[in-house]
Amino acid sequence: MIEEEFLLQFREVLPPADVPVESMSAAQCLDVIADADKKIAHFDARIAEAMARFADLRQPNRPGIDLADGAREEVSLELGISPRTAATQVRRAKELVTRLPETLEALAAGRIDHARAVAMTELTSVLSVEDARLVEIRVLSRGRRASVGRFKEAIRSHASKVDAHADEKRAAAAQSCRDVHYQPCFDGMAVLTAELTQSEAAAAQRRVDDLAEVAHTPGHPRSPDEVRADVLVDLILGGQDNINVTVNATVSAETLAILNEDPSKLVGYQAVMARRAAELVSDNTWRHMIEDPVGNTLHASERRKPSASLTRFLHVRDRNCRVPGCTAPADTTEIDHTVRHADRGMTSPDNTGSFCKFHNLWKERSSWQVNQPRPGTFTFTSPEGRVYTSHPEPYEEPQPPPFEHTET
Repeated sequence: MIEEEFLLQFREVLPPADVPVESMSAAQCLDVIADADKKIAHFDARIAEAMARFADLRQPNRPGIDLADGAREEVSLELGISPRTAATQVRRAKELVTRLPETLEALAAGRIDHARAVAMTELTSVLSVEDARLVEIRVLSRGRRASVGRFKEAIRSHASKVDAHADEKRAAAAQSCRDVHYQPCFDGMAVLTAELTQSEAAAAQRRVDDLAEVAHTPGHPRSPDEVRADVLVDLILGGQDNINVTVNATVSAETLAILNEDPSKLVGYQAVMARRAAELVSDNTWRHMIEDPVGNTLHASERRKPSASLTRFLHVRDRNCRVPGCTAPADTTEIDHTVRHADRGMTSPDNTGSFCKFHNLWKERSSWQVNQPRPGTFTFTSPEGRVYTSHPEPYEEPQPPPFEHTET
């Protein structure tokens, strides 16, 4: 990619007028927007510096990791983000502070924004420290560019100039991150994404398009987009008829009879409307769950392993891994004792909870303290003594069917 031969001159950001927004002209509104954007960039730089310092204070406590166990959870709980996102932000902050001082300075001064700083961090990660600093100096000397895309093109261009193998290194690193991700959405939908090489993704798309073109019937109620989605399911599962899952759900009898439209709650899914819930009943395996925490299916046991009924109850109660911000569905987690079984903790609803495999180990490896003062309510105390409380998400009470008044 050839670096642009001219420098776009951007207007200097002027201090915003000291008048109410509702009285501003269009030009004054633009001044407020640009000024606020610079201030956001300044504080993004400050956050990065604080995160890097925090990482220095939380050195790895075992081999194979770059941040102490429990450190990413401290950041995630303060910011209300997932632990994985927190870890990514801390990693980027460390890279920015230790490898890219010119980029950090430009961010603090508002000459670039957070998106451009992230681009510089990610696209120079395969370079040596010396080459990375050379790239940032060359790129930043010509300003922020007219768009983030142009800014990224400039970074790639200069990275290739200082290291002829930069593109190959980035490609190899990207291929090692290939994966498939599932994300539940609302209205009974979900997003399934696959990170593949360009050749693999292009070939897969052509295969789906070709089969969808054959399968699509003009005048059929299914749109071409719906046909492509159905073709993908058929390719992966061997046909719609092979879809069969076990679903733990809380749903009233009135909803199943479609006497009301109360959303049903599916473990690992978002709310599903009544008619969709009724359709699912006929297609999948359902388990009846007692919502009362002291229901007859539950019991306390001195055995370490929870009963099947207790496990199912905890999956419905907890919905997700109980560490705030972790989105692992409960039915993919492990049942963990709050007071360890080895310390004579009972296997009961008030001493167990759903924790993903990572956070189950995290409890043992870190200095966090986890308690369950009430059944289903967990408190997490960080190494700094900060206490965070996680309550089970309440299930809404089903509404009675509407009363129809008839005059006599």
